[in-house]
Amino acid sequence: MADRAERRRPDRHQFALVLLRRIAVLALVLSVALWAVPRLLVEFGVVGPTAQERIDEAGRAIATARAYGGGAGLAPLKAAEDEVARARALAQQGREREARHAARRATTSAIEAQKMALVADTEVRLQAEIVYNDLDRQINDLEKLYAEVTPGLEKEQTAQLLSLMKVTRQSTGLLFLAYEQQDYGTALDREPRARQAVESARQTLESARR
Repeated sequence: MADRAERRRPDRHQFALVLLRRIAVLALVLSVALWAVPRLLVEFGVVGPTAQERIDEAGRAIATARAYGGGAGLAPLKAAEDEVARARALAQQGREREARHAARRATTSAIEAQKMALVADTEVRLQAEIVYNDLDRQINDLEKLYAEVTPGLEKEQTAQLLSLMKVTRQSTGLLFLAYEQQDYGTALDREPRARQAVESARQTLESARR
């Protein structure tokens, strides 16, 4: 009877609650430790990439941004270059933790520069495509106009117009070649001269028709 009474002690439920609370607290402490300890180990360089590895990573990200067309005037690229230079200096001074932080900032800025360069490159490509298609249409119109104008003209005047068409084709051809080689920036640089040649040829042909 005494053993049965002992098993039914009124404070047994309270004891179970205390035990469960302690288990819950322990589980919480363990979960925080599992979250925080690896980060602290990485933060202090015990595990994870070294400062030099972070610097190399940033250098590759910067090179990629340049390959995507990022120029010296791109602010995130300039920030990345400054941070990676700072990271190298800190690493040489033995300040590994600060060097890693600087290198990570450099990588983040370089990735932002990559995105901006890609957007700019897409805009240039689309603009070059518009110019290419428009000039291609204008050249075709010039060919039709030439075919309409030259019949019945004197041989010398026809030869002059033919020479003019060759020069116009060469001017636009350089732009077309740059576009087809995916050198979109050069194609846009050649646009003013090409348009001037096309417009001059059109005016000359219209004058000959009158």
